[in-house]
Amino acid sequence: MSRNRIRLTVGGTECVVGTDDNEPYVRRLAEEVQDCMLTLSHQNEHASSAVTAIVAALSFCDDYHKSQQTAATLQQQMSECMADGTRAKTEAEEAKQEAEQLRQEVAALRARLGEDTPDAGNVPIQRGEYSGDFTRLDAESSVPDFLSLFEEAPKTEKDEANEHE
Repeated sequence: MSRNRIRLTVGGTECVVGTDDNEPYVRRLAEEVQDCMLTLSHQNEHASSAVTAIVAALSFCDDYHKSQQTAATLQQQMSECMADGTRAKTEAEEAKQEAEQLRQEVAALRARLGEDTPDAGNVPIQRGEYSGDFTRLDAESSVPDFLSLFEEAPKTEKDEANEHE
């Protein structure tokens, strides 16, 4: 890329800038500096153009450093999100593998028990009362409704006495 020589006037001072950037871009930059200097000179009419240029330069440097810090923070957050995504993907794959392994184990256990019927998996399993083993519920036995577990228990004499107090 050829080096461009661009003649600019900023803050009443003419200068020639050598740059690899295109002329419209450099002129927009000069215009932005000029606007900043004009704003600063209106805020303090007694400031010299050198002081105004220094304050404008400090302002642009401050913006630059804050932007760099924001970019670094965003990069760090993006890296963390990518790591979280990778971890989640790995965990999902492991869960799929574990689920498949468990399906195979269940099928093997059913085969050992001689439960080759397709609806054998729909029969609920109930823990035996004292035996510590599992038994299948009979079709006639009643399975308590889930919501019945939350029904109000019958009141005792003590509960009724507390209500009257």
